[in-house]
Amino acid sequence: MGEVVNPWIHILAATIWVGPQVFMFVAAVPAVRTIEDMQVRTRVMRVITKRFNSLAWGALTVLVITGIANLYEEDLDIDQLFDLNFGVVFQVKMTLLIATVVLTGLHSFVIGPRVLSMQEAAVDADEIAPVRRWSIIVSAVNMLIALGLVFCGALLSSDWALEKGF
Repeated sequence: MGEVVNPWIHILAATIWVGPQVFMFVAAVPAVRTIEDMQVRTRVMRVITKRFNSLAWGALTVLVITGIANLYEEDLDIDQLFDLNFGVVFQVKMTLLIATVVLTGLHSFVIGPRVLSMQEAAVDADEIAPVRRWSIIVSAVNMLIALGLVFCGALLSSDWALEKGF
């Protein structure tokens, strides 16, 4: 029974990481953009993004910790890691993880705050548009990467992962 706790926490953290990304991109942000009063819209986005960032960074931290623990629970030696499909998928997953951390940091600490501060300063919509476009692009790419990470996780837990490499 104890061997399922860490993978369960990992899956739970992945759910908490990916689900809100999809919700924010598909539902929350488009809904908030319908608020015509820019000051109200900005306040609502500040509250949502502050809570989302806490949730996202917490989930990402748990994912990294439980992911390392999951790797130690696998009964693979270092040679097998590179001989099996597991190694290739694992390397892809780690590359996607680095990309999502970078994109999340970029959006959380640079792009998102910039859009909000521009809105608060009542900057002209034409000036905000390119920054908002980058926000959408980074969010969309990050969401797709998150879905790719989940797919890699599913592959790593399959029998296929333990077969000889491609």
